[in-house]
Amino acid sequence: MAETTVTSLRFKKDQYDQLKHLADFEGVSVTTYMRRAVLERMEDEADYKDAQANRAESKGATMSRIEIMKQLGMKP
Repeated sequence: MAETTVTSLRFKKDQYDQLKHLADFEGVSVTTYMRRAVLERMEDEADYKDAQANRAESKGATMSRIEIMKQLGMKP
């Protein structure tokens, strides 16, 4: 198993109650809910940085949906 680190967070009671409600709705523990939320945010940030780098590299050039589909071997 990969090495892990334990951390803690402090919430006001109403914030924690809302978090617990959301976790219960998803059918997971509060810890699992928070871990998923943080990891999803980290992935979103990485995707955004990649998109910005790709945009800068392309110098604003764009490609239509049909062109992309053709490059991927899909029928437009």
